Amino acid sequence: MPPKKHSGFMMFVNEWRDNNPEGRNLSIAQAVSRCGSIWEKMTAQQRGPYNSGAKNADVLTRVKKERLNCHGQVLSQVELEEREMAESQINMKRCTERIVMDAKRSHDLENTKFVFVAFNYFTKALTTDVYVPAEFSASEYSFNEGIMSVYSTLIDPGQIIFGQGSDAQHHSSTTHNLPLPPNALGEKNMGKLYRNILEYLSKIQEGKDATKPFVVFTKTDMVPVVKSCFRYLACENQDGSYENGDQIQVLDIQYLLFILKKEVLDIAGVSDEKINLYVTDAYFLKDFFEFTPEISCQYHEENDRSKYCTQSLVMRWAYTFSDYMCSDLAISVQPGKHIPPKTKPNYRVIPANSSAHESSFDSFYSIPASREKKEDSPTVLSPASSRRSLASSPYVPTDHTSFVGDLNKKDEFPSLGGRRTANSRTGAQRSNTMGSWNLPAHARALHDFSDDDFSVTSSRKETRH
Repeated sequence: MPPKKHSGFMMFVNEWRDNNPEGRNLSIAQAVSRCGSIWEKMTAQQRGPYNSGAKNADVLTRVKKERLNCHGQVLSQVELEEREMAESQINMKRCTERIVMDAKRSHDLENTKFVFVAFNYFTKALTTDVYVPAEFSASEYSFNEGIMSVYSTLIDPGQIIFGQGSDAQHHSSTTHNLPLPPNALGEKNMGKLYRNILEYLSKIQEGKDATKPFVVFTKTDMVPVVKSCFRYLACENQDGSYENGDQIQVLDIQYLLFILKKEVLDIAGVSDEKINLYVTDAYFLKDFFEFTPEISCQYHEENDRSKYCTQSLVMRWAYTFSDYMCSDLAISVQPGKHIPPKTKPNYRVIPANSSAHESSFDSFYSIPASREKKEDSPTVLSPASSRRSLASSPYVPTDHTSFVGDLNKKDEFPSLGGRRTANSRTGAQRSNTMGSWNLPAHARALHDFSDDDFSVTSSRKETRH
């Protein structure tokens, strides 16, 4: 809607009220009626300054009015938010790089501890980034020790955002399947839960500078969810020392995987030319351990929703890190720490100096390059051994031939034209009794044709006669 224009008469009325003591006690309607007679007696020269002032006021109004985009949002505010988000992304990457490089310079990258966190939520506010938490999990991880500890709890916020019960029910039924408040499960005291999380993080990151926040990592698309849920818990905290949600800094775990992979390859003396953010993101998002059993909480195990369980998420991320980089650091993996506790090996390693079969760990759903095989000597296959293995194999060859025929027998090929004779029908029936296909035979044998049968000139001569 365009703004209303200013008028010279109203400029005169406002000036008259400001300069005349009598006009200060009058309302706008009374002042307009008193000034109407005065305005009519004024000449065009006397009205000129007021009309010019009205035009200037219109120009100032148009200049002050903010430009909007197609969604009705102020462009300057949108650009400011984009700049702040870009700066936040740069700060997150710099912080991640600093953590990894400090660990590498101290020659202690294998023992550096990382904390992976994840939140499930019931619903999100329509206009703001406010998420109502439903479940929280965190895991402590290092390359040498694997998963060192896991913290997991369900959350009962007591209520959800008014008017969003349907959205919360739909989101829950399609993901974690947790019951909605007031029937939600888990911890009801948000302040106590926030203090417990800070206590858990303080035990992991002992010796940290008290002025710096705790550092945790989560998936790229879950960063705003985790930040909002931490703020939600901090707002409910009654302890004055934790009155805001700035005690915890949330970073991107996918960028951490990229930086760690490059530095690990540099330590191992392997070229990292083929490693970029797209490669590591694709590897991480494949989620090779997605269907690993018995690593989620009891509720999601019983309801067959382990894929969406936050405890399962943080443990699968740890397994992914181990599977992707432990072999580069020559770290032996341990079931339950670096890999799932129950793993079916998908190959066997037979040492050259022993006749006993020795099973090695499985790389479980991941690429073969990350597997760690130990063999004393390469295996050499001879033709004799290949024949023996083929003879002992349960494979039975199958004849997929659809039709076999003799080129010199006219009864075994279909006719390209002409009428079928009795001999051809008899030949077709005879071939059918022998198990061949029931196809029509040629009307004439191939050796019965001559060049005159395909001569165009001779046929034209006959037509002229």
